[in-house]
This record gives sequence, C-alpha cells and structure tokens, in this order.
Amino acid sequence: MADKNGLLRRRKSREERRRSKQRHKVEKEYAKTHAETITVVEPENRAEMRLTKKGKFQLGSDGQLTEKGKTDRLSYRYNRAMILVAVLIVLTYLFFFFVNFNN
Repeated sequence: MADKNGLLRRRKSREERRRSKQRHKVEKEYAKTHAETITVVEPENRAEMRLTKKGKFQLGSDGQLTEKGKTDRLSYRYNRAMILVAVLIVLTYLFFFFVNFNN
C-alpha cells in the first residue's frame, strides 16, 4: 500500500513539473510576441537618480535600467574594482619593500 502511494506521489510530481515547464514555455512565447516598448527617460526622483548614478546610466520608462544601462553600470563597477586591485597590489609591494623583517 505504501509503495502504491509513493508511485502516485511521484507520478503527480512528474506531471506538475511537466505542466510547469509547459507553462514557462508558453509564457516565454507570449512575452516574445507581446513585447513592451520601453523608451529611455530621464531620472525624476531620488531613487532613480541613485539607480542611474546621477543620470550616468540609461533608465527605461518602466523604472528599471535598460540593457545598455545595465551593461554600462557593470563595466563601471568592473573598472573600479580593477583600479582597487591594482592599488592594493602596489601598496603590498611597497609594504614588503620598505619593511624589514630581520631583527
């Protein structure tokens, strides 16, 4: 009896996963055919200004960054991180060059 219930639960979960995959597939197709047009707008309030780094990155009409805005923000962050790493490498080199560990 327990085995029969286990089989039924597994069958139900398989059907639920299959329906979920099918639903996601249909939702993606619908999103492709009914795409929203997003226009670039200027940031208007404080939250949008913070999101766009004072208007540096493109903001869409839906209140989110556009694809170009996301790419630009990511490259900005990456460049800042690389500069920080370079400074830390130089500081480490200078520390070991000038500090004498021999007593």
